[in-house]
Amino acid sequence: MSASEINSSNEKHSPWLTPWAQECTEDVCSCPVCASSMRSIMFSDLIDNTYFSAAGSWALCKCSSCGTAYLNPRPTPKSIGKAYENYFTHKDGAGSIDSGKLGLLRQVRRMLVNGYINRHYGTCRSPAMDRCAMFVDWLPVRSVMDSQFRYLPKPSRGQSLLDIGCGNGDFLLNAQEMGWEASGLEPDPAAVSVARGRGLNVVLGGVEALAAKSGCFDAVTLSHVIEHVHQPRELLQAVNRLLRANGIVYIDTPNIRSHGAKVFGRSWRGIEAPRHLTLFNPKSLKDLLTSCDFEDIEFRRRTDVQLGMYLRSKNISLTSSHYDSESINPGFWKRILMRSPFVKTDYLEYITLTARKKSI
Repeated sequence: MSASEINSSNEKHSPWLTPWAQECTEDVCSCPVCASSMRSIMFSDLIDNTYFSAAGSWALCKCSSCGTAYLNPRPTPKSIGKAYENYFTHKDGAGSIDSGKLGLLRQVRRMLVNGYINRHYGTCRSPAMDRCAMFVDWLPVRSVMDSQFRYLPKPSRGQSLLDIGCGNGDFLLNAQEMGWEASGLEPDPAAVSVARGRGLNVVLGGVEALAAKSGCFDAVTLSHVIEHVHQPRELLQAVNRLLRANGIVYIDTPNIRSHGAKVFGRSWRGIEAPRHLTLFNPKSLKDLLTSCDFEDIEFRRRTDVQLGMYLRSKNISLTSSHYDSESINPGFWKRILMRSPFVKTDYLEYITLTARKKSI
């Protein structure tokens, strides 16, 4: 839906009716990935139909060379914070349910999952069925567990990890449980307050806060961060500098080439204007990583988000909001196809990958 179509149904809460101040926007002269100036407009009149907090309407362009999509014009670095006033990272993470309160089948499932996590990621969760955990390797739930631990190897003693854009610190807790010496960077003061309240080592700011450091981390993770930054190339160059030799970077970001993006168009949940400034496809992100001296780029098959992205996009197309998407029933076969192992990673909803710092 466009802003004009949504206004009639959301008259009481329509922040996009207030334009983003022109002096707080900037033009993007060329593609943030390949620097080509050739482009076309994918969608115009986009509004914040996910959190309903950002003013203005926006245009999403598509690079004619590499296929990357990007906002033009876009909020300036100094003004972009206004788009995050009702963002989810302000909230504390949900605690796990006591196993004793689960039914028998869910208790067994919990024990199998804990056994899988213990075996693959070096945790000590209980209760756990360690000997039977190998069966989880063949179940769809494996995708959920692997994504929660970001496909990282078990760390050696003393290895360190940095989570850029760590939000409220949910992943840092998992990383510490694995044995990583984990710390985070987060530009949102409210999210930093939540993370520090959980006893986590989190610095307020972006990667520029570590401009004086180099070669001090064995892993850096970027979960739904790179699409938010104004200069993705500079971010990856900084990540490369911060990593030790053979260090790992993990990236998770919406895929503008996905099946959902094609089906839902301007209602696709991954657009999220104006917070998402750059939307990659697998090839453009791989090319950017290669140019920033990363190698061994491995795309991961993350299917656990497929259904959620479908439901939220479908609900946006119907009601202009991704809230209450659980009320939509996609049907049995649609649920099965969403987790199909035969869909190419090029068309999954998220680009999920790991790469290593190139050896000199």
